[in-house]
Amino acid sequence: MTDHTTVANHRIRDTYERIRRDYGSAIGRRRSEVVTPALILDLPAARRNIAKMADRLSTLPAKIRPHIKVHKSPELSRLQVEAGAIGLSVATVWEAIVLVDSGLDHVFVVNTVAGAAKIGALAELAGRADIMVAVDDPANAEALSDAARAAGSQLGAFIEVDTGMDRCGVDTPEEALGLARRLTQLDGLRFLGLTGYEGHCSLTPEMELRHAKQRTAVAMLAATADFIIADGIPCPILSAGGTATWDWTAADPRITEIQAGSYVVMDVFHGSMVGDFENSVFVASTVISRRPDRVVLDAGNKSIGAPDIARIVGHDLVNFRFDEEHGIFVADELTALRGGDVVELVPGYAPSTVNWYDAYHVVEGDVVVDIWPVIPRGPGHHGLIAR
Repeated sequence: MTDHTTVANHRIRDTYERIRRDYGSAIGRRRSEVVTPALILDLPAARRNIAKMADRLSTLPAKIRPHIKVHKSPELSRLQVEAGAIGLSVATVWEAIVLVDSGLDHVFVVNTVAGAAKIGALAELAGRADIMVAVDDPANAEALSDAARAAGSQLGAFIEVDTGMDRCGVDTPEEALGLARRLTQLDGLRFLGLTGYEGHCSLTPEMELRHAKQRTAVAMLAATADFIIADGIPCPILSAGGTATWDWTAADPRITEIQAGSYVVMDVFHGSMVGDFENSVFVASTVISRRPDRVVLDAGNKSIGAPDIARIVGHDLVNFRFDEEHGIFVADELTALRGGDVVELVPGYAPSTVNWYDAYHVVEGDVVVDIWPVIPRGPGHHGLIAR
């Protein structure tokens, strides 16, 4: 075992030990007895979501490389791989490091990466696992190549195409072709294809209009691939597809893999568009004040993502307002909630909910059966790329 592997194993083990030391007293309790606010993971529901996605993809052209920025959990990642995922997608270098340190492989950083420390860490990681990264600029590609050659590794490279998100990505087939030509010349990089996440479509709740935008985005990605292929450069992988458009994108014969991630946990935002996956992540919260016209919870906007659309499980109450440490719902004398009662909230948006917490309280039925760390979370690298 190499020194690096030993350090990585210790780092992951120490994280689990710390989290279980801090939160482990909840194991064996009922889910309504946890200290609130708390992040709850209904494990059987998450397993059913993973199995449902795997079953549906079995009849479609695309495979899945699920995005773990949503749940930030090596355990859920492992369950996805065991169910047939061809690898994993991440948003940051430190997410990639944690997955590899946890024994997972075939990791795609679906983002452009800049900065010497992060590029260097990515290149070093590629010496231990199959690592891929998005690029949209020749100078960035050259920096990645230099780092990979210095590390004695090789990085898979996808050209990111802006299919409507208006953030990273090349804008034209001509720009993509120029970058593809450069990538095929650079040592330490292997050109794999294109990525073009159509996340802008999820901002359109109306199904037919969302589908039309998705078709336009995928058509642009495919046309860009064709332009590159016509120049004699193979473009074997086309990667796209979020939870709000996964089925349409996965059914397109040109798309080889999708990156959907939120389907595992679901939330109010995605559930309004894709209603056939279960909510498996909740925020447990305690009623701290019961006024004649309202119920006030101890989970505020520092405890839940997109709180303005969050809802209480089992109680059809109007969401009035979230302050930093207070969630306020409209109620009347018929509302069967009193001070000290524990409820569970369905997050408005799961990724930014999970990011608030150190750990999942993993439940089966009514009982907390384990504590799983949320690693890594937040914008900090937690020493993972410190030099």
